[in-house]
Amino acid sequence: MLMLHNVLLMFHIAVGSAALLLFWVPALTKKGSMDHNKFGRYYANVMYLVAASGFIMSVITLMAPLAIHGSDVRPEDAQYASARIRQFAFFLLYLSWLVLTSIRHGVLVLKCKNDRGPLLKFSHLSLLLVLFVGGIGLFIQGVYGNRVLDMIFAALGMFIAAGMLHYVFRNQLKPRQWWVEHLGAMIGSGIGAYTAFFAFGARAVLADSGYIQLIAWVAPGVIGSIVIAIQSRKYTIKFTQSKVAK
Repeated sequence: MLMLHNVLLMFHIAVGSAALLLFWVPALTKKGSMDHNKFGRYYANVMYLVAASGFIMSVITLMAPLAIHGSDVRPEDAQYASARIRQFAFFLLYLSWLVLTSIRHGVLVLKCKNDRGPLLKFSHLSLLLVLFVGGIGLFIQGVYGNRVLDMIFAALGMFIAAGMLHYVFRNQLKPRQWWVEHLGAMIGSGIGAYTAFFAFGARAVLADSGYIQLIAWVAPGVIGSIVIAIQSRKYTIKFTQSKVAK
């Protein structure tokens, strides 16, 4: 299992690095242009691989925590170490699910536009419900383990899931709201990608830096959420005014 985990880790780092770079091409190119659409598809496909490899690695770690990360753990510390390793693995599992759900929702919303029928299928709703329920579990873990990072991302994940469910079930959409929803979901996936990047990087480089390490983990979520709010408001006003002008 350790060998499989290590192979997946190398693959995860490679595709994750590609995703971090690809994210900015559709973000900075003109919306609806050929480059935006083409690189948006590339980014989405790569992010599916990132989420899948992260999910599998997390499951492996949950199943055999000491076999993966316990080479230097003393026998008397095995139980405590296993619990701590599993807690972090569950956090990464949830982060992978957040990325998967965000990408799936963003791609499907753009494909369906005003026809939300495919969004109501069990295959999609189950992703959103698991994201919300998993957030509750992660929040409880954070409370009992005094893990602020878990509580922050549990709240973020539940907020994102609730927003997606509200979009799916709301009675009527605003003008081109599908575009605003697509934008938010794709930026949300970027939050997950950059958080994972800093989670590993900051954990290694800032292991003894306390709150600085926490800031490195939380910063992508805070910045990304602000960008989503600003951009969503911008395009909502733009599309509403465009409809009124017509």
